[in-house]
Amino acid sequence: MNNMKSNLLSGLLAFLIAFSFSMSVKSEEVEEETIVPSNPQELLEVVRKGQFADTKAQRDRESRFRNEKNQQAKYLSDAKSERARLEREAARLEQKFEANEALLVVAEEQLRERLGSLNEIFGHLAGTSTESRQLFESSITAAQFGKEREAFLAAIGKKMAEGIRLPTITELEQLWFELQREINASGEVVKFTADVITNDGTVESRDVVRVGNFNVVSDGQYLSYAPSRGMYQELPSQPAGRYTGTTSDILEADSFPTQFAVDPTGPQGGSLLSSLISMPSTLERMNLGGPVGTLLMVIGVLSTILFIWRFNSLWGLRKGVNEQVQSSTLSDNNALGRILKIAEEDKDSTTETLELKMAEQILKERPKIEGLNWVLKIVSVVAPLMGLFGTIIGMIETFTMITLFGTGDPKTMASGISVALVTTWLGLMVAIPTTFMYATVNNFSKGILGTIEESSTGMAAKRSEGKA
Repeated sequence: MNNMKSNLLSGLLAFLIAFSFSMSVKSEEVEEETIVPSNPQELLEVVRKGQFADTKAQRDRESRFRNEKNQQAKYLSDAKSERARLEREAARLEQKFEANEALLVVAEEQLRERLGSLNEIFGHLAGTSTESRQLFESSITAAQFGKEREAFLAAIGKKMAEGIRLPTITELEQLWFELQREINASGEVVKFTADVITNDGTVESRDVVRVGNFNVVSDGQYLSYAPSRGMYQELPSQPAGRYTGTTSDILEADSFPTQFAVDPTGPQGGSLLSSLISMPSTLERMNLGGPVGTLLMVIGVLSTILFIWRFNSLWGLRKGVNEQVQSSTLSDNNALGRILKIAEEDKDSTTETLELKMAEQILKERPKIEGLNWVLKIVSVVAPLMGLFGTIIGMIETFTMITLFGTGDPKTMASGISVALVTTWLGLMVAIPTTFMYATVNNFSKGILGTIEESSTGMAAKRSEGKA
Protein backbone atom coordinates (compact mmCIF):
# COMPACT_ATOMS: atom_id res chain seq x y z
CA MET A 1 0.00 0.00 0.00
CA ASN A 2 2.78 2.38 0.90
CA ASN A 3 4.57 1.52 -2.39
CA MET A 4 1.41 2.25 -4.32
CA LYS A 5 1.04 5.63 -2.58
CA SER A 6 4.66 6.34 -3.22
CA ASN A 7 4.26 5.53 -6.98
CA LEU A 8 1.13 7.65 -7.15
CA LEU A 9 2.86 10.59 -5.56
CA SER A 10 5.83 10.21 -7.91
CA GLY A 11 3.57 10.19 -11.02
CA LEU A 12 1.56 13.15 -9.75
CA LEU A 13 4.76 14.97 -8.96
CA ALA A 14 6.09 14.36 -12.51
CA PHE A 15 2.84 15.50 -14.08
CA LEU A 16 2.70 18.67 -12.01
CA ILE A 17 6.30 19.46 -12.78
CA ALA A 18 5.65 19.12 -16.54
CA PHE A 19 2.44 21.15 -16.26
CA SER A 20 4.05 23.93 -14.29
CA PHE A 21 6.99 23.99 -16.72
CA SER A 22 4.69 24.39 -19.75
CA MET A 23 2.68 27.11 -18.05
CA SER A 24 5.81 28.97 -17.12
CA VAL A 25 6.95 28.90 -20.81
CA LYS A 26 3.64 30.43 -21.94
CA SER A 27 3.68 33.13 -19.28
CA GLU A 28 4.35 36.70 -20.48
CA GLU A 29 6.25 37.58 -17.34
CA VAL A 30 9.96 37.04 -16.77
CA GLU A 31 10.53 33.43 -15.90
CA GLU A 32 12.12 32.52 -12.61
CA GLU A 33 14.36 29.59 -12.08
CA THR A 34 12.30 26.38 -11.78
CA ILE A 35 12.49 24.66 -8.42
CA VAL A 36 12.42 20.92 -8.62
CA PRO A 37 10.37 19.74 -5.59
CA SER A 38 11.97 17.03 -3.55
CA ASN A 39 9.05 16.37 -1.17
CA PRO A 40 5.26 16.76 -1.10
CA GLN A 41 5.48 20.08 0.69
CA GLU A 42 7.66 21.63 -2.00
CA LEU A 43 5.37 20.16 -4.65
CA LEU A 44 2.39 21.85 -3.00
CA GLU A 45 4.25 25.15 -3.03
CA VAL A 46 5.07 24.79 -6.68
CA VAL A 47 1.42 24.09 -7.52
CA ARG A 48 0.31 27.12 -5.52
CA LYS A 49 2.71 29.40 -7.32
CA GLY A 50 1.63 28.01 -10.72
CA GLN A 51 -2.04 28.68 -9.93
CA PHE A 52 -1.21 32.21 -8.87
CA ALA A 53 0.70 32.87 -12.13
CA ASP A 54 -2.12 31.44 -14.24
CA THR A 55 -4.69 33.54 -12.48
CA LYS A 56 -2.67 36.72 -13.00
CA ALA A 57 -2.17 35.99 -16.77
CA GLN A 58 -5.88 35.38 -17.21
CA ARG A 59 -6.71 38.61 -15.44
CA ASP A 60 -4.30 40.45 -17.77
CA ARG A 61 -5.90 38.90 -20.86
CA GLU A 62 -9.39 39.73 -19.64
CA SER A 63 -8.30 43.32 -19.02
CA ARG A 64 -6.84 43.66 -22.53
CA PHE A 65 -9.97 42.11 -24.08
CA ARG A 66 -12.25 44.54 -22.18
CA ASN A 67 -10.09 47.48 -23.29
CA GLU A 68 -10.18 46.37 -26.92
CA LYS A 69 -13.92 45.75 -26.74
CA ASN A 70 -14.51 49.24 -25.39
CA GLN A 71 -12.29 50.72 -28.14
CA GLN A 72 -14.14 48.82 -30.87
CA ALA A 73 -17.46 49.97 -29.44
CA LYS A 74 -16.20 53.55 -29.55
CA TYR A 75 -15.10 53.15 -33.19
CA LEU A 76 -18.52 51.73 -34.06
CA SER A 77 -20.28 54.58 -32.34
CA ASP A 78 -18.10 57.14 -34.13
CA ALA A 79 -18.78 55.48 -37.49
CA LYS A 80 -22.53 55.51 -36.92
CA SER A 81 -22.38 59.16 -35.94
CA GLU A 82 -20.34 60.01 -39.08
CA ARG A 83 -22.77 58.09 -41.27
CA ALA A 84 -25.71 59.92 -39.79
CA ARG A 85 -23.93 63.23 -40.35
CA LEU A 86 -23.14 62.38 -43.97
CA GLU A 87 -26.72 61.28 -44.59
CA ARG A 88 -27.95 64.60 -43.27
CA GLU A 89 -25.39 66.43 -45.43
CA ALA A 90 -26.39 64.42 -48.50
CA ALA A 91 -30.05 65.24 -47.93
CA ARG A 92 -29.18 68.90 -47.53
CA LEU A 93 -27.10 68.93 -50.74
CA GLU A 94 -29.82 67.11 -52.65
CA GLN A 95 -32.34 69.69 -51.60
CA LYS A 96 -29.92 72.45 -52.57
CA PHE A 97 -29.29 70.77 -55.95
CA GLU A 98 -33.00 70.55 -56.67
CA ALA A 99 -33.41 74.18 -55.67
CA ASN A 100 -30.49 75.19 -57.94
CA GLU A 101 -32.00 73.26 -60.83
CA ALA A 102 -35.23 75.13 -60.41
CA LEU A 103 -33.31 78.41 -60.31
CA LEU A 104 -31.35 77.38 -63.39
CA VAL A 105 -34.54 76.68 -65.32
CA VAL A 106 -35.85 80.08 -64.37
CA ALA A 107 -32.53 81.74 -65.28
CA GLU A 108 -32.39 80.00 -68.68
CA GLU A 109 -35.95 81.08 -69.40
CA GLN A 110 -35.07 84.64 -68.46
CA LEU A 111 -31.96 84.45 -70.69
CA ARG A 112 -34.02 83.24 -73.68
CA GLU A 113 -36.56 86.00 -73.13
CA ARG A 114 -33.83 88.63 -72.94
CA LEU A 115 -31.94 87.29 -75.98
CA GLY A 116 -35.04 87.20 -78.13
CA SER A 117 -34.13 87.18 -81.83
CA LEU A 118 -30.43 87.06 -80.96
CA ASN A 119 -30.72 83.30 -80.46
CA GLU A 120 -31.11 82.78 -84.19
CA ILE A 121 -28.13 85.02 -84.90
CA PHE A 122 -25.96 83.17 -82.42
CA GLY A 123 -27.07 79.87 -83.95
CA HIS A 124 -25.83 81.07 -87.33
CA LEU A 125 -22.61 82.23 -85.72
CA ALA A 126 -22.09 78.81 -84.14
CA GLY A 127 -22.62 77.06 -87.46
CA THR A 128 -20.42 79.53 -89.32
CA SER A 129 -17.56 79.22 -86.86
CA THR A 130 -17.72 75.40 -86.92
CA GLU A 131 -17.85 75.18 -90.72
CA SER A 132 -15.10 77.78 -91.07
CA ARG A 133 -12.84 75.92 -88.65
CA GLN A 134 -13.31 72.66 -90.61
CA LEU A 135 -12.59 74.53 -93.85
CA PHE A 136 -9.54 76.34 -92.53
CA GLU A 137 -8.02 73.16 -91.07
CA SER A 138 -7.57 71.71 -94.57
CA SER A 139 -7.02 74.96 -96.44
CA ILE A 140 -3.57 75.53 -97.97
CA THR A 141 -3.59 79.01 -96.49
CA ALA A 142 -3.25 77.53 -92.97
CA ALA A 143 0.50 77.04 -93.39
CA GLN A 144 0.83 80.77 -94.11
CA PHE A 145 -1.62 82.17 -91.54
CA GLY A 146 -0.88 79.67 -88.74
CA LYS A 147 -3.17 77.65 -86.48
CA GLU A 148 -4.16 80.60 -84.24
CA ARG A 149 -7.31 81.21 -86.25
CA GLU A 150 -8.35 77.57 -85.85
CA ALA A 151 -7.95 77.84 -82.08
CA PHE A 152 -9.98 81.05 -82.09
CA LEU A 153 -12.77 79.52 -84.17
CA ALA A 154 -12.84 76.44 -81.93
CA ALA A 155 -13.17 78.65 -78.82
CA ILE A 156 -15.94 80.84 -80.24
CA GLY A 157 -17.76 77.78 -81.60
CA LYS A 158 -17.70 76.18 -78.15
CA LYS A 159 -19.01 79.39 -76.58
CA MET A 160 -21.85 79.58 -79.10
CA ALA A 161 -22.73 75.92 -78.60
CA GLU A 162 -23.05 76.37 -74.83
CA GLY A 163 -25.59 79.15 -75.33
CA ILE A 164 -24.96 80.75 -71.95
CA ARG A 165 -22.21 83.19 -72.83
CA LEU A 166 -22.45 85.87 -75.47
CA PRO A 167 -19.60 86.67 -77.87
CA THR A 168 -17.97 90.01 -77.52
CA ILE A 169 -17.81 92.65 -80.23
CA THR A 170 -14.09 91.95 -80.54
CA GLU A 171 -14.74 88.25 -81.16
CA LEU A 172 -17.39 88.99 -83.78
CA GLU A 173 -15.02 91.37 -85.58
CA GLN A 174 -12.25 88.77 -85.42
CA LEU A 175 -14.57 86.16 -86.97
CA TRP A 176 -15.46 88.54 -89.80
CA PHE A 177 -11.77 89.34 -90.28
CA GLU A 178 -10.78 85.67 -90.62
CA LEU A 179 -13.55 85.01 -93.13
CA GLN A 180 -12.62 88.07 -95.17
CA ARG A 181 -8.93 87.18 -95.07
CA GLU A 182 -9.64 83.69 -96.43
CA ILE A 183 -11.79 85.19 -99.21
CA ASN A 184 -9.02 87.60 -100.17
CA ALA A 185 -6.40 84.82 -100.06
CA SER A 186 -8.44 82.74 -102.51
CA GLY A 187 -7.85 85.37 -105.19
CA GLU A 188 -4.15 86.04 -104.52
CA VAL A 189 -0.95 84.64 -105.94
CA VAL A 190 1.57 84.94 -103.13
CA LYS A 191 5.23 83.96 -102.88
CA PHE A 192 6.65 83.29 -99.40
CA THR A 193 9.01 81.01 -97.48
CA ALA A 194 7.56 77.95 -95.74
CA ASP A 195 8.63 74.58 -94.33
CA VAL A 196 8.16 71.68 -96.74
CA ILE A 197 8.18 67.98 -95.84
CA THR A 198 10.14 66.03 -98.45
CA ASN A 199 9.37 62.46 -99.49
CA ASP A 200 12.20 61.16 -97.31
CA GLY A 201 10.65 62.75 -94.19
CA THR A 202 13.01 65.70 -93.77
CA VAL A 203 11.80 69.28 -93.43
CA GLU A 204 13.23 71.97 -95.68
CA SER A 205 12.66 75.71 -95.83
CA ARG A 206 11.70 76.65 -99.42
CA ASP A 207 10.27 79.45 -101.47
CA VAL A 208 6.70 78.48 -102.37
CA VAL A 209 4.01 80.09 -104.46
CA ARG A 210 0.39 79.79 -103.40
CA VAL A 211 -2.16 80.21 -106.17
CA GLY A 212 -5.32 81.24 -104.35
CA ASN A 213 -6.55 78.34 -102.27
CA PHE A 214 -6.14 75.92 -105.18
CA ASN A 215 -2.50 74.88 -105.50
CA VAL A 216 0.95 75.37 -103.99
CA VAL A 217 4.14 74.86 -105.99
CA SER A 218 7.84 74.84 -105.15
CA ASP A 219 10.96 73.84 -107.10
CA GLY A 220 8.88 72.90 -110.12
CA GLN A 221 6.63 70.55 -108.09
CA TYR A 222 3.06 70.62 -106.87
CA LEU A 223 2.71 70.46 -103.07
CA SER A 224 -0.11 69.41 -100.77
CA TYR A 225 -1.01 70.55 -97.27
CA ALA A 226 -0.65 68.21 -94.28
CA PRO A 227 -3.16 69.41 -91.63
CA SER A 228 -1.74 67.12 -88.94
CA ARG A 229 1.68 68.84 -89.11
CA GLY A 230 0.60 72.23 -90.37
CA MET A 231 3.14 72.18 -93.24
CA TYR A 232 3.30 71.59 -96.95
CA GLN A 233 4.59 68.28 -98.24
CA GLU A 234 5.80 66.89 -101.54
CA LEU A 235 3.42 64.71 -103.50
CA PRO A 236 4.41 61.04 -103.84
CA SER A 237 4.45 61.59 -107.59
CA GLN A 238 3.92 64.47 -109.94
CA PRO A 239 1.48 64.76 -112.88
CA ALA A 240 2.61 64.73 -116.49
CA GLY A 241 5.29 67.09 -117.65
CA ARG A 242 2.88 69.37 -119.50
CA TYR A 243 1.39 70.30 -116.12
CA THR A 244 4.58 70.59 -114.09
CA GLY A 245 6.21 72.58 -116.88
CA THR A 246 4.17 75.64 -115.93
CA THR A 247 5.21 75.61 -112.28
CA SER A 248 8.65 77.03 -113.04
CA ASP A 249 7.06 79.87 -115.00
CA ILE A 250 4.91 81.01 -112.10
CA LEU A 251 7.82 80.71 -109.64
CA GLU A 252 9.98 82.96 -111.81
CA ALA A 253 7.23 85.31 -112.96
CA ASP A 254 7.48 88.96 -111.97
CA SER A 255 4.24 89.98 -113.57
CA PHE A 256 0.96 88.42 -114.61
CA PRO A 257 -0.84 86.89 -116.43
CA THR A 258 1.27 83.73 -116.54
CA GLN A 259 0.23 80.33 -117.87
CA PHE A 260 -0.31 77.85 -115.03
CA ALA A 261 -2.22 74.59 -114.59
CA VAL A 262 -4.70 74.99 -111.70
CA ASP A 263 -6.71 72.25 -110.03
CA PRO A 264 -10.18 73.87 -109.94
CA THR A 265 -11.46 71.39 -107.34
CA GLY A 266 -9.23 73.07 -104.76
CA PRO A 267 -7.60 71.71 -101.62
CA GLN A 268 -10.86 70.33 -100.22
CA GLY A 269 -11.49 68.33 -103.38
CA GLY A 270 -8.26 67.94 -105.22
CA SER A 271 -9.77 65.14 -107.25
CA LEU A 272 -8.38 66.36 -110.55
CA LEU A 273 -4.78 66.57 -109.35
CA SER A 274 -5.14 63.23 -107.54
CA SER A 275 -6.45 61.63 -110.73
CA LEU A 276 -3.58 63.06 -112.76
CA ILE A 277 -1.08 61.75 -110.21
CA SER A 278 -2.71 58.32 -110.06
CA MET A 279 -2.93 58.03 -113.82
CA PRO A 280 -0.10 55.77 -114.97
CA SER A 281 2.31 56.93 -117.63
CA THR A 282 2.77 55.16 -120.95
CA LEU A 283 5.81 53.32 -119.65
CA GLU A 284 3.93 52.25 -116.50
CA ARG A 285 1.06 51.00 -118.63
CA MET A 286 3.49 48.95 -120.66
CA ASN A 287 4.92 47.39 -117.53
CA LEU A 288 1.42 46.24 -116.54
CA GLY A 289 1.24 43.99 -119.61
CA GLY A 290 3.37 41.27 -118.07
CA PRO A 291 5.29 38.77 -120.24
CA VAL A 292 2.91 39.14 -123.19
CA GLY A 293 3.24 42.91 -123.08
CA THR A 294 7.02 42.68 -122.91
CA LEU A 295 7.07 40.35 -125.91
CA LEU A 296 4.84 42.72 -127.86
CA MET A 297 7.13 45.66 -127.09
CA VAL A 298 10.16 43.65 -128.23
CA ILE A 299 8.36 42.68 -131.46
CA GLY A 300 7.40 46.32 -132.00
CA VAL A 301 10.99 47.49 -131.62
CA LEU A 302 12.32 44.78 -133.95
CA SER A 303 9.64 45.59 -136.52
CA THR A 304 10.62 49.24 -136.43
CA ILE A 305 14.28 48.36 -136.94
CA LEU A 306 13.35 46.02 -139.81
CA PHE A 307 11.25 48.76 -141.42
CA ILE A 308 14.07 51.30 -141.23
CA TRP A 309 16.51 48.81 -142.75
CA ARG A 310 14.10 47.80 -145.53
CA PHE A 311 13.18 51.39 -146.28
CA ASN A 312 16.82 52.35 -146.68
CA SER A 313 17.49 49.29 -148.86
CA LEU A 314 14.51 49.93 -151.11
CA TRP A 315 15.35 53.60 -151.33
CA GLY A 316 18.79 52.64 -152.67
CA LEU A 317 17.31 50.05 -155.06
CA ARG A 318 14.79 52.52 -156.44
CA LYS A 319 17.45 55.17 -156.85
CA GLY A 320 19.66 52.72 -158.83
CA VAL A 321 16.74 51.60 -161.03
CA ASN A 322 15.71 55.19 -161.76
CA GLU A 323 19.26 56.14 -162.68
CA GLN A 324 19.46 53.12 -164.97
CA VAL A 325 16.23 54.12 -166.71
CA GLN A 326 17.69 57.52 -167.50
CA SER A 327 21.10 56.15 -168.48
CA SER A 328 22.06 54.40 -171.76
CA THR A 329 24.95 52.59 -170.13
CA LEU A 330 24.08 49.32 -168.48
CA SER A 331 25.46 48.71 -164.97
CA ASP A 332 25.59 45.63 -162.74
CA ASN A 333 25.05 47.61 -159.53
CA ASN A 334 21.28 47.70 -159.93
CA ALA A 335 18.59 45.14 -160.70
CA LEU A 336 17.38 46.75 -163.94
CA GLY A 337 20.90 46.95 -165.32
CA ARG A 338 21.48 43.26 -164.68
CA ILE A 339 18.22 42.33 -166.39
CA LEU A 340 18.76 44.53 -169.45
CA LYS A 341 22.32 43.30 -169.75
CA ILE A 342 20.92 39.87 -170.58
CA ALA A 343 19.28 41.29 -173.70
CA GLU A 344 22.42 43.17 -174.56
CA GLU A 345 24.61 40.10 -174.31
CA ASP A 346 22.19 37.70 -176.03
CA LYS A 347 21.29 39.43 -179.27
CA ASP A 348 20.73 36.29 -181.33
CA SER A 349 17.96 34.71 -179.26
CA THR A 350 14.33 35.01 -180.19
CA THR A 351 11.95 37.42 -178.52
CA GLU A 352 10.22 34.63 -176.60
CA THR A 353 13.54 33.30 -175.36
CA LEU A 354 14.67 36.78 -174.36
CA GLU A 355 11.45 37.36 -172.44
CA LEU A 356 11.87 34.08 -170.59
CA LYS A 357 15.49 34.88 -169.71
CA MET A 358 14.57 38.35 -168.45
CA ALA A 359 11.60 36.90 -166.52
CA GLU A 360 13.97 34.43 -164.95
CA GLN A 361 16.30 37.25 -163.90
CA ILE A 362 13.38 39.22 -162.55
CA LEU A 363 12.44 36.23 -160.39
CA LYS A 364 16.02 36.17 -159.11
CA GLU A 365 15.87 39.87 -158.29
CA ARG A 366 12.42 39.72 -156.70
CA PRO A 367 13.55 38.26 -153.31
CA LYS A 368 16.09 41.06 -153.00
CA ILE A 369 13.40 43.64 -153.70
CA GLU A 370 10.61 42.20 -151.62
CA GLY A 371 13.02 40.93 -148.96
CA LEU A 372 11.51 40.53 -145.45
CA ASN A 373 8.36 42.49 -146.16
CA TRP A 374 6.36 39.43 -145.21
CA VAL A 375 7.65 39.68 -141.63
CA LEU A 376 6.00 43.07 -141.21
CA LYS A 377 2.78 41.65 -142.64
CA ILE A 378 2.81 38.77 -140.18
CA VAL A 379 3.51 41.12 -137.23
CA SER A 380 0.60 43.37 -138.23
CA VAL A 381 -1.73 40.34 -138.12
CA VAL A 382 -0.32 38.47 -135.15
CA ALA A 383 0.20 41.44 -132.77
CA PRO A 384 -3.54 42.05 -132.09
CA LEU A 385 -4.03 38.33 -131.56
CA MET A 386 -1.20 38.28 -129.01
CA GLY A 387 -2.76 41.27 -127.28
CA LEU A 388 -6.10 39.49 -127.15
CA PHE A 389 -4.37 36.42 -125.75
CA GLY A 390 -2.86 38.47 -122.92
CA THR A 391 -6.25 40.07 -122.24
CA ILE A 392 -7.91 36.67 -121.94
CA ILE A 393 -5.24 35.59 -119.44
CA GLY A 394 -5.79 38.76 -117.41
CA MET A 395 -9.58 38.34 -117.46
CA ILE A 396 -9.25 34.76 -116.26
CA GLU A 397 -7.14 35.97 -113.33
CA THR A 398 -9.63 38.77 -112.59
CA PHE A 399 -12.62 36.45 -112.54
CA THR A 400 -10.69 34.00 -110.39
CA MET A 401 -10.19 36.78 -107.81
CA ILE A 402 -13.89 37.63 -108.04
CA THR A 403 -14.73 33.99 -107.39
CA LEU A 404 -12.49 33.91 -104.33
CA PHE A 405 -13.21 37.34 -102.79
CA GLY A 406 -16.50 38.41 -104.34
CA THR A 407 -17.48 41.71 -105.98
CA GLY A 408 -17.44 43.91 -102.92
CA ASP A 409 -15.09 46.48 -104.44
CA PRO A 410 -16.01 47.50 -108.01
CA LYS A 411 -12.93 49.73 -108.13
CA THR A 412 -10.68 46.72 -107.70
CA MET A 413 -12.55 44.84 -110.43
CA ALA A 414 -12.21 47.79 -112.80
CA SER A 415 -8.51 47.98 -112.01
CA GLY A 416 -8.00 44.30 -112.80
CA ILE A 417 -9.91 44.54 -116.07
CA SER A 418 -7.95 47.65 -116.99
CA VAL A 419 -4.68 45.79 -116.47
CA ALA A 420 -5.98 42.90 -118.55
CA LEU A 421 -6.80 45.22 -121.46
CA VAL A 422 -3.28 46.63 -121.48
CA THR A 423 -2.06 43.77 -123.67
CA THR A 424 -4.78 44.48 -126.23
CA TRP A 425 -3.72 48.11 -126.22
CA LEU A 426 -0.09 47.09 -126.72
CA GLY A 427 -1.05 44.69 -129.51
CA LEU A 428 -2.92 47.41 -131.38
CA MET A 429 -0.13 49.89 -130.71
CA VAL A 430 2.27 47.48 -132.42
CA ALA A 431 -0.09 46.32 -135.17
CA ILE A 432 -1.30 49.71 -136.44
CA PRO A 433 2.14 51.24 -137.14
CA THR A 434 3.39 47.92 -138.48
CA THR A 435 0.51 47.89 -140.96
CA PHE A 436 1.59 51.30 -142.25
CA MET A 437 5.22 50.13 -142.35
CA TYR A 438 4.28 47.07 -144.39
CA ALA A 439 2.17 49.14 -146.76
CA THR A 440 5.06 51.56 -147.26
CA VAL A 441 7.77 49.00 -148.06
CA ASN A 442 5.36 46.90 -150.09
CA ASN A 443 4.46 49.85 -152.27
CA PHE A 444 8.15 50.64 -152.66
CA SER A 445 8.83 47.05 -153.73
CA LYS A 446 5.91 46.98 -156.16
CA GLY A 447 7.05 50.28 -157.65
CA ILE A 448 10.55 48.99 -158.22
CA LEU A 449 9.26 45.73 -159.71
CA GLY A 450 6.86 47.66 -161.90
CA THR A 451 9.66 49.83 -163.26
CA ILE A 452 11.80 46.75 -163.92
CA GLU A 453 9.00 44.87 -165.66
CA GLU A 454 8.11 47.92 -167.71
CA SER A 455 11.72 48.43 -168.84
CA SER A 456 12.30 44.76 -169.62
CA THR A 457 9.04 44.55 -171.54
CA GLY A 458 10.07 47.63 -173.49
CA MET A 459 13.43 46.05 -174.26
CA ALA A 460 11.73 42.90 -175.50
CA ALA A 461 9.38 44.96 -177.62
CA LYS A 462 12.29 46.83 -179.19
CA ARG A 463 14.02 43.55 -179.94
CA SER A 464 10.88 42.21 -181.55
CA GLU A 465 10.45 45.30 -183.69
CA GLY A 466 14.11 45.16 -184.75
CA LYS A 467 13.81 41.54 -185.89
CA ALA A 468 10.61 42.20 -187.58
